[in-house]
Amino acid sequence: MTDTPDVAQLLANAQAVADSPQADTAEIEAITVETVSAFEARLQHNFARGPFFVKLRNKLAGEGHAALAQSVYHYYLAANVLKHGGGKSLRELQKLSPQPFTICGAEDALRIDVTADGFLSNLVETLTQAAHQLPSK
Repeated sequence: MTDTPDVAQLLANAQAVADSPQADTAEIEAITVETVSAFEARLQHNFARGPFFVKLRNKLAGEGHAALAQSVYHYYLAANVLKHGGGKSLRELQKLSPQPFTICGAEDALRIDVTADGFLSNLVETLTQAAHQLPSK
């Protein structure tokens, strides 16, 4: 059994996929969900029980990092949409604007375009900045 990667390695793995010209949509979607989920698991200890990304957003905003807080929350919602499909996260995401990525498709088939706007690289940068605002172990 191998050790699970720490946050820096987790984000480096995602960046490697972002930098790969061979990465396809399915691979980018999978690494997005994996990265956001593992990021939460690695850093959950910074907050009492409850919704990690809501608490992270509130902490960042409360410390004067409003744009970063909003971006973190957008990417969290995007990962939920990729993982679960439409629903509450997509509806909430649609209400928040502007999004740092592209949402496309018809109203009944909206999706996150993970191949546009440097989606994965921007996710990695956003999570890197957020992690730097939390105390290290």
